[in-house]
Amino acid sequence: MKKLLILSIALVSGVMAFAQEEQGFVSAGGGTIMAKQKSSTSIGGQKTSSTDSGAGFYLNVGLSNDLGLGGLGYTMDIFFDHWFLSPDEGDGDAIVRENYLGYALALDITFNASETLALRPFFGPGISYGLSSKTKWTNPVSNKEETMNNYDKDSKYQRLYSYLTIGADVLIKPAHLRLRGAVDFGLWDRYSSVKEITTKDGPNIRLGVAYLF
Repeated sequence: MKKLLILSIALVSGVMAFAQEEQGFVSAGGGTIMAKQKSSTSIGGQKTSSTDSGAGFYLNVGLSNDLGLGGLGYTMDIFFDHWFLSPDEGDGDAIVRENYLGYALALDITFNASETLALRPFFGPGISYGLSSKTKWTNPVSNKEETMNNYDKDSKYQRLYSYLTIGADVLIKPAHLRLRGAVDFGLWDRYSSVKEITTKDGPNIRLGVAYLF
């Protein structure tokens, strides 16, 4: 955990220093996440599927820079994500809460609508590392709340996952604000070592705002 914190601080410091050197701009903000996770299980020829849904929030800092090619540029973002997922009704009142530290790199193009507004669509890959994942539910026998660590040593649930993000920013230049809407599509199977189970994240929807420095 300490190594991740040190790495995060180093990445943020590097982003800010690079922005100053290259005359890019740094952003800091956050927003809401509408999260999903889709799973399918195949055991003994019987296949079942489920979709768990939930919500949460994210915080991020980033760097955007113009490549000088007709509005083309790139954005690097560091994210902290927190969300909860509610499994299907058959699993009762179980709630999964997860925290992630992520990094995304996107290619973007800026269209200036006016001197005060600009539209910036973008797409690119991202990767996230699971800091914690816990499931809480009420035991129907004892009627007591129980907690399971989804990352314990016997679990096959992977901490790392990658995704492709597609979205668009609206830049409000006088206010130094960026409004963002994006969708993340999970690429990796979170149970890749278990043939009977396939689980992928997304599509996760992000809606947020950031201040531009």
